[in-house]
Amino acid sequence: MGNKKKRSYKYLIVVLIGTFFIAALLGSGAETILRYMPLSLAWILLVFVIVVGIVFDVLGVAAAAADEAPHNARAAKKIFGARQSVHLIKRADRVSNFACDIIGDITGTLSGAIGATIIMSLLSSYPELSKWQILLNVLILALIASCTVTGKAWAKTFAINEANTILDYAGRLVAGFEKVTRLNLTGATKRGGK
Repeated sequence: MGNKKKRSYKYLIVVLIGTFFIAALLGSGAETILRYMPLSLAWILLVFVIVVGIVFDVLGVAAAAADEAPHNARAAKKIFGARQSVHLIKRADRVSNFACDIIGDITGTLSGAIGATIIMSLLSSYPELSKWQILLNVLILALIASCTVTGKAWAKTFAINEANTILDYAGRLVAGFEKVTRLNLTGATKRGGK
């Protein structure tokens, strides 16, 4: 029991520090890039960030909703990526925390920052819009929020209904990444679906 608590606290500290540095790095990088980016590319980056948040939400929910048995059966047949799928399902709490909370919150913060930059860029390009600044702020931030929330609502339904298929693809992606980089992220042995 004490060992589990120690691991839990250690994980929380890693999450706290890791999230801080990831958010700081991405935030400062986005801020720097956006200063020199045309408005049209800023909109594309905004859409990309929202989509990344939604995709990771799908993964996090699917990991929590997936059934381990079919993935174990695939792993027993040494199907590529099956052991990685099992690894993700067994650690569903951490996968869900990383995908939905860490990546989800960082993309949410980033999309707000990109939205604010878009507003400032619009106001500097079209000074006549300055009298509508408050309305512009509200409309763009509301648009970002509604797209994100709607996307995540769809993501959750899709992830619950297609959890095993999603984890199958996620396992293959992780296995492929491990094969290319020669990193062993999931602790899966070579004979187990790599």
